[in-house]
Amino acid sequence: MNTNRISDHVKITSNDLTTKVTAHIEELAQATDAARVSEEMLRYLDACSKFHKYSLFNLWLILMARPNATAVAGFRKWQSLNRYVNKGEHGIPILAPILVKQKDDTTTQEEIAGFKVVYVFDISQTEGEPLPPPPDWKSPEKNKELTERLIQYANNLGITVIEKELRREVQGVSKGGAIELSPDAGTITLVHELAHELLHHREDRPVSKDVKELEAESVAFVVARYFGLYVITSPNYIVLYGADSKRIIEHQERIRRVANEIIEGLE
Repeated sequence: MNTNRISDHVKITSNDLTTKVTAHIEELAQATDAARVSEEMLRYLDACSKFHKYSLFNLWLILMARPNATAVAGFRKWQSLNRYVNKGEHGIPILAPILVKQKDDTTTQEEIAGFKVVYVFDISQTEGEPLPPPPDWKSPEKNKELTERLIQYANNLGITVIEKELRREVQGVSKGGAIELSPDAGTITLVHELAHELLHHREDRPVSKDVKELEAESVAFVVARYFGLYVITSPNYIVLYGADSKRIIEHQERIRRVANEIIEGLE
């Protein structure tokens, strides 16, 4: 854990701060591209690509049939992942569209002509090679002084910070005027949720969840690096939301503005 005191930072000019923050954004952009092509990430993303994204109705059918389902795929999809459905297992019935081709003078398009029942299986109904684990995306490092200053800063903005047990792997939640943090969440998670508060409860917020997570984690990375926290997992987190260096640079003005706002507020 880094032992630097944030109070040791010397007040710098606005231009110097912007230069330093911009350098951290570029550092993050380069690290994110490196994470995208790492063997660990490629194996994980390849496995993820083989899982179908089910409709809300089919998700309801899956959970009704098997409430503890975690990873669901068809018989042949499991085979492509070198896993095989155990003998005697009963599939989970869902609805799949029946597609028919419609031709006109220039194009051929597929249209839904109806639905049919197909069967999928949860990973617990299969055996074989283990799925690749998700790359590490949590940042558990805690800096007591920085955390206390962040909480005070949030309170000054009318944002309450509450520590509580959260569901599954969730580390923090931004609720618009309140932040909930898991007891094992690191300082960077608090910055991440604070960035959501400052960026994503306003009229100019992006619609896409992927972009929201990119912006919040980028701000968290920049602020953490500025105050000397060792942050290695942010690039993995950003890649898991489909971003790359180009996307980070596209949003750097918003990232830089809020990172500057938080840093100046703490100093």
